[in-house]
Amino acid sequence: GERFATMELVLPPLPFGYHNLEISAGDKNYRTLILSAPIHSYAEPGARKRWGAFLPMYAAHSKLSWGAGNFSDWERFSAWLGSQGGRVAGTLPLLAAFLDQPVCEPSPYSPVSRRFWNEFYLDIERVPEFAVCREAQALVRSKSFQENLRAFRRSEMIDYRAQWAARRKVLELLARYFFSKSTPRRAQFNQFLRERPEANDYAAFRAVCDKLKTSWHNWPQRMRVGRLRAGDYDEQAKRFHLYVQWLAHEQMDGLARRSEEKGVRLYLDLPLGVHPDGYDVWRERESFAMGANAGAPPDLFFSRGQDWGFAPLHPQRIRDSGYRYVLAYLRFQMRHAGMLRIDHVMGLHRLYWVPRGVEAGQGTYVNYPAEELHAIFNIESHRSRTVLVGENLGTVPPAVNQSMERHRLREMYVTQFEERPNPNEALRPPPALSVASLDTHDTPTFPAHWRGDDLADRVQLGLLSASEMKSSKKFREELKTALIGFLKREGFLKSRKPHARDVLRALLAWLWASRSEMVLVNMEDLWLETRPQNVPGTSSERPNWRGKARLTLEQISQDSRLRKLIPF
Repeated sequence: GERFATMELVLPPLPFGYHNLEISAGDKNYRTLILSAPIHSYAEPGARKRWGAFLPMYAAHSKLSWGAGNFSDWERFSAWLGSQGGRVAGTLPLLAAFLDQPVCEPSPYSPVSRRFWNEFYLDIERVPEFAVCREAQALVRSKSFQENLRAFRRSEMIDYRAQWAARRKVLELLARYFFSKSTPRRAQFNQFLRERPEANDYAAFRAVCDKLKTSWHNWPQRMRVGRLRAGDYDEQAKRFHLYVQWLAHEQMDGLARRSEEKGVRLYLDLPLGVHPDGYDVWRERESFAMGANAGAPPDLFFSRGQDWGFAPLHPQRIRDSGYRYVLAYLRFQMRHAGMLRIDHVMGLHRLYWVPRGVEAGQGTYVNYPAEELHAIFNIESHRSRTVLVGENLGTVPPAVNQSMERHRLREMYVTQFEERPNPNEALRPPPALSVASLDTHDTPTFPAHWRGDDLADRVQLGLLSASEMKSSKKFREELKTALIGFLKREGFLKSRKPHARDVLRALLAWLWASRSEMVLVNMEDLWLETRPQNVPGTSSERPNWRGKARLTLEQISQDSRLRKLIPF
């Protein structure tokens, strides 16, 4: 019994960006967001083929660092890389983490927030206040502190909780000194707070975590829903968290600027999710589907499916908010990223949700507004001049790869996923718009893959039976034989009985001769590291995210044999 009228509104050409459209109809007003976006993501004009190197920042330690890599170490690494002709320095996410309260979670893919840096990477001796704070200097020079530093430096693995406890004692002294003095740096600090007002809220959250030592899910109701008062936390703790975030902001700015001066751009990593106990979920809870976890359905490797333990973004709510949270974390990352790897790029299209309380195999896929998300990523990539790389490894729906091609996102090409037992077609040629590599942080290193160490590890983890191990090992040998024959036929491998090092160099040369836009070299492959940085599907079973590079940065820069393995 009601009559309706359909009207068409023709808009003029709009500049790229975000536009609010308001329409009044009778006594009602309507408002919507219009995304005017370039079809393609950003590409450097006239860019030539280039190569880069990958090494987790925590692993890139030097004789000067306190047992793990830091922003200054990474600056040294990028300077060395630039001197060798490399143009991209790639690492894992550098985002804020829980390293003491309420938990210690070293995984870079489970950050407290996607809008703040990890202060663990601070070069404390480079902080201006350290040069004038005698109390902090005395602590660092003390016998017990120096003994701890020697132990941290000797260890092959990083003990995050112990290292952070030692660093925090020094940083707390520096924070106390900073806030007790009136110096020109206070103006810089205040400017940071004006530019990043959310830092106050974040610091208060971390200060409450310090005081209550439990997840926000267990806080009193008022605090749990995001309303904090001054008495809920120690003010000195809040100032500490503000101070270290400002320092991380300063050192990250310096790293990006000085790397650019050396001709090297940073290749950063945008994780798919955030820690369920973290700041982002607490403050942005309306953006998340709190009754589910993201994961993956059953497959050949994980027959029961996977539950990754973090809440997925809610597709309708992020849309209703005008993608405010998505824009916030994108702009934060892209400010420093010459290239940005989008972890699990399929998440722009769909995510596998596992309702809380059910088995991982009982989840379902939930669709996302992919074209709107691609539009936002494209707008922001052009504004910041950031090249986007989509992690599209594994089983990827055809629509995802088609969309990546349409929007000209670079894809990842990894030889371990492309091997075939046919000597004539042992490897699929890399696409032109791709970042090509031999492995990733989630796969065995090239030497371990070549030796079959990952197969033995899967038997130990109960993922392969003895009979499956036998057939898998046989198939791996077929792949190796085919690859050797292929590289010889293509003219990249000369040795009659090639060593793993020979095949590695030949593979890199083949990738360099391909159409791929960039070749990314895993530094650990060059000294034939067999220990992986991460074994997917494990946590306490394997020392994930803790392995230091076997060579210091000084040794890397002085070892000419490493550079000879890079044939470009």
